[in-house]
Amino acid sequence: MDEIRLGMIGCGQISTRFFNQAKQLPGVRFVATCAAHDESARNKAQEQGCERWYRDYRKLLDDPSVDAVVITTPHQFHAPMAIDALRAGKHTLVEKPLTTRWPHAITLADELSRARVTFMALPFVHNPAFLTALKYAREEYLGKITGVEADLSFPGPPRSNWYYSREAEGGAMLDTMVYPLARVAALMGPARRVAAFANTLIPRRLCGDGGRVESQVDDNVTIILEYATGQQAVVRSYWAQSFMQNGTVLHGRHGAIFLGRWGRPLVVKSDLKPVPDAEPIEFLGLEHCYAPRIPEPRVEDDIVGHFVTCIRSGERPRCDGSIGLHIAEQQMMAYRSAQMKREIDLETTFEPWWDREPKIMDLSRDWL
Repeated sequence: MDEIRLGMIGCGQISTRFFNQAKQLPGVRFVATCAAHDESARNKAQEQGCERWYRDYRKLLDDPSVDAVVITTPHQFHAPMAIDALRAGKHTLVEKPLTTRWPHAITLADELSRARVTFMALPFVHNPAFLTALKYAREEYLGKITGVEADLSFPGPPRSNWYYSREAEGGAMLDTMVYPLARVAALMGPARRVAAFANTLIPRRLCGDGGRVESQVDDNVTIILEYATGQQAVVRSYWAQSFMQNGTVLHGRHGAIFLGRWGRPLVVKSDLKPVPDAEPIEFLGLEHCYAPRIPEPRVEDDIVGHFVTCIRSGERPRCDGSIGLHIAEQQMMAYRSAQMKREIDLETTFEPWWDREPKIMDLSRDWL
């Protein structure tokens, strides 16, 4: 496919990054927009040089000049619109969260099983630091993988608007927890069961814009995942810290990978051997720490670039539907676990997209 013609469903602030990325890619352009209000769709279309705009997203899906769609609507519309996009035969990129309701996820899984199009479910965590880290997530540097911890926590959304509304179907679980869950899934593969706590820690909130809100969403979530080989992941997102914390630590028996921790994009600790293409550094008072060289980011490798590459080549996206559904199940079952006060078995699964060593999580046979 020489030219990829995109349609934007949802014309809010978040849509801008997709328009900007597409402009930098050869043979890629947005040709149509859609928004709940005709004026918003028209203004965005004229601003971005699109030929057509729609108020009804189904009419955009019926447009034969649109090859693929990007869905950036409010959370609760993501899965229903993605289902309709698949039924219309459009390549589909969906903003996070993939779904806010488990029945929608079941229907989406059924449609994906029959689809012959490219499907991507954000978040896209595969930045240059993360991809570089995968080179060292190997037994020769870390030993066997023993666990992982990840978080995205901050003071809370600064605007006193829909972020805190029950109708928006958001909160820490659906709006921000998805980022650390996506990093953990990419590193560890599918989990076996989940246990969680979720509550509203600050019901009467002073926001960064000076507004006051009666919060109707969870803002304090902790998830524990367990894997078939016994490892556990501790994943945290809460809107009550005085600073942003957004990182991951992958633990091995003889080393660790620190992503986005304490001012460093990537640090590898290896007690087994020096890390190649990396500078020895002082880090947290630990021995044998190295800062690998991280390539400069390229727009071709960012969200829209990866989406388009997969459409053209037919290759599997790094955040495809199977991974997206597993993360969504973790979120939905974490809510259920918190309500029922017990762990929940997970049913979905996926194959990691990268060349992970098959025995790196098997701790049962060796003296460790």
